[in-house]
Amino acid sequence: PDKVALRRAIGLATDIDKLIRIGYRGQAIPAQAPANPHTTGYDPRFKSEMSDYSPARAKALLDLYGYVDRDGDGWRERPEGQPLVLDRASQPDQVNRLFEALWKKDMEAVGLRTRSSIAKWPEQLKSARAGKLQVWALGGTSAQPDGQGALARYDSTQWGGQNLAFFKNAEFDALYQRMSVIPDGPEREALFHQIKLIAAAYLPYKFNVHRISTDLWHPWVDGV
Repeated sequence: PDKVALRRAIGLATDIDKLIRIGYRGQAIPAQAPANPHTTGYDPRFKSEMSDYSPARAKALLDLYGYVDRDGDGWRERPEGQPLVLDRASQPDQVNRLFEALWKKDMEAVGLRTRSSIAKWPEQLKSARAGKLQVWALGGTSAQPDGQGALARYDSTQWGGQNLAFFKNAEFDALYQRMSVIPDGPEREALFHQIKLIAAAYLPYKFNVHRISTDLWHPWVDGV
């Protein structure tokens, strides 16, 4: 429970509006769940804690589960008293440096110390698949209109593949398997809803935004 509380506190401490405004230049909308817009399972009316920004609630969660500053240095320690440092993997480019700076500021505002581990993207992916990364930020796109593909990240049979968080939850696995063998309709949409609640409660992934891509081209350009 204390690790779940830490993840949820990290989520609540992340300022999504600032991330959209500064990091994405307004080209994104807050994400409430794994399912992407224009895919099955996406409900524009669904609201979860995934998009909430509340440093006060983040601090309260950390205090409640024992992540407090015991030595007076301004940083929170683990419940057992050991140092706590959030090690976030990143890449050596300007965009990721901006995202790193925004995230670092958000975490420090609630007393969480961070550091960055910089490497090229293929190296980070290799480490992630081996379960060696603590925190990493990356994006994805839907390969098909069925939203179940986005849920593979939680599937315990895909550890080290789509499931880079190595998340395992028996309730999720049962719902995921059931979803795989029934057609689209009210029952399947209800399963999507239950899975969204599990995703927000355990928060192995913090879905920040759905990005907006804007393409411009001249009318005389052909064959692109």
